[in-house]
Amino acid sequence: MIDCKSQILSTIPDSNCCSLSFLNVLIFSSAKISVDYSYLIINSYNVVLEKAEKIIKNFYPNVDIYSWDNFLMLKGKLYDLLNDIGYNDSLDLTHFANDCDKMTLLKSLFVACGGFYYNQDNNKNSKGYNLEFVLRDEDTAEILLSLLKEHDFSLKKIKRQNSHVVYTKNSNIICDLFVFLGAGYTALEIQNSLAMREMRNNVNRQNNCFEFNLEKTISASNEQIDAINFIIEHYSIEYLDENLREVALARLVNPDATLSELKTIMNSNISRAGIKYRLDKIIDIYHKLKGDK
Repeated sequence: MIDCKSQILSTIPDSNCCSLSFLNVLIFSSAKISVDYSYLIINSYNVVLEKAEKIIKNFYPNVDIYSWDNFLMLKGKLYDLLNDIGYNDSLDLTHFANDCDKMTLLKSLFVACGGFYYNQDNNKNSKGYNLEFVLRDEDTAEILLSLLKEHDFSLKKIKRQNSHVVYTKNSNIICDLFVFLGAGYTALEIQNSLAMREMRNNVNRQNNCFEFNLEKTISASNEQIDAINFIIEHYSIEYLDENLREVALARLVNPDATLSELKTIMNSNISRAGIKYRLDKIIDIYHKLKGDK
C-alpha cells in the first residue's frame, strides 16, 4: 500500500495550486487543529508527511515543523497557511476549480484516506482485492463518488461506524483506477498476480481432471479385469469370440493402460472407441453369465 501511495504522490505536480490542494485535502482528512489555531497535528503515513513537510517548508518558512513517525506537528501562526489552502470543516469544491486541482483532489484523497489490500472472499470479480477510501463525512463521500463517476469509475458506498467508506472489490476497476491515479506499477503487479493465479487455477483444474480421469480408468480397468477373470475361470477364454478375446487378453496383460495405450499395444486398426465398445461388451457378457441381467 505504501508503494502505491509513493507512486501516486510522485505524480502530484509541484505547482502552487496543486501543492496547496494537496495540503487542503491532507489537513482536512488527517489533522487535529487546536482551538486557538496555535498548533496543528497531522497523522498519516511517513511518505505522505514527507511531501507535506517539503511543501510547508517551501511555502511557509516561518511555520515551525516537528516530525515523528506517522505524525507531523505545525506550530506558530497558522492563519496564512489555512487561509491559503481554503481550509474549512467541509471539503469545498470551489477550491478545486480546474481539472488539475480536481485530479490532485482525487490523488490526495487516496494517499490520505485510501487503502488497498488483499482478502479472501468468494466474490469472483474481486479476486480477493479491496480498494477503499475511508472518509470522515457523507458529503465528502458523495463528492468523491461524483468525481470518480465523471471518469467512468463506479464505486460503492457504505457506513462503517463513524466513517463513510467508498470502495470497490472489482479487480478490473482497481487496476484501471490505479493507472488513472498514477500507480501504474501497482496495477501491473495486480494484473501479473491475477494472471499467475489464473494459471495456477488452470493447472489445478487440469490436475484434478487428470486425477479424476485416472480414477475412472482404474475403476473401469478393475471392472473389466474382474469380468475377464470370471469368464476365464468359469467358461474359459474361448467363450469369447476372436475380437473380444484379443481385447480381453490385452487388458489382462496391461491392467493400467488407457484405451489409447491399449490401441497402440494391440497394433490394430481398431479405434479407441472400438476398444471401449468391446470391453463394455465383455462386461455385459459377464453380468449375463452371473444372472445380473
